[in-house]
Amino acid sequence: MSGTSIIEAHEIRKSFGHHEVLKGINFELKQGEVVCVIGPSGSGKSTFLRCLNHLEQPTSGLVRVGTEVMGYSLRGTELHVLPERKVAAQRTKVGMVFQRFHLFGHMTVEENIIEAPMRVEGVSKAEAISRSNELLERVGLLERKDSYPAQLSGGQQQRIAIARALAMRPDVMLFDEPTSALDPELVGEVLSVMKDLAEQSGMSMVVVTHEIGFAREAGSRVIFMDDGCIVEEGPSAEMLGSPKHERTKAFLSRILS
Repeated sequence: MSGTSIIEAHEIRKSFGHHEVLKGINFELKQGEVVCVIGPSGSGKSTFLRCLNHLEQPTSGLVRVGTEVMGYSLRGTELHVLPERKVAAQRTKVGMVFQRFHLFGHMTVEENIIEAPMRVEGVSKAEAISRSNELLERVGLLERKDSYPAQLSGGQQQRIAIARALAMRPDVMLFDEPTSALDPELVGEVLSVMKDLAEQSGMSMVVVTHEIGFAREAGSRVIFMDDGCIVEEGPSAEMLGSPKHERTKAFLSRILS
């Protein structure tokens, strides 16, 4: 890791009506880090992830990705809210993979991957296809480029979703429980692609996951969230092997038993 900060979140709060889901989150992701976020359902993990790329606008607090404040432009010392199309342009630096694959069912695998680079970046079709072929080779699915999503297994669809996110050449990747919708026998193939992405490409990643084995093997750092707060965080081996907080101990004992 170079130690360069790629994401900084400052005092992020998020409420839905009267329900406060995030209660003042502070977070930093350094270049090349893989941060795994664990915690019970309803603890705010997915909302936190969606705030990082402004799919959810924080009720208060700011997120910086690179040199930009997500959702805002800085004029002098004042922040001004950006229109959605400019927020979407900011979002191209932050790839995201969801629980459900969100592939376009009427498009082939290749068409799914080349759509955003051509439409958003304005790259030529030939360049987009070249990029697609390279990414499909990486996720082991080049031979399925002319298939439609319905012809693929869940694990294959998720690998295509990862390739599609990478096609925009993001600076950081966010994964929101990317294996939770998969049958158990398909989980390994997706985690293998993610491990390769972290180890071979050095991609900065934030991964909300229940896959403790992945967090132990591929994570640089683990964050435990509960009730909208970061309760404890630290190096993966330390957090998963000898957590200090009682809530972390109780959570890990349940899921590892």
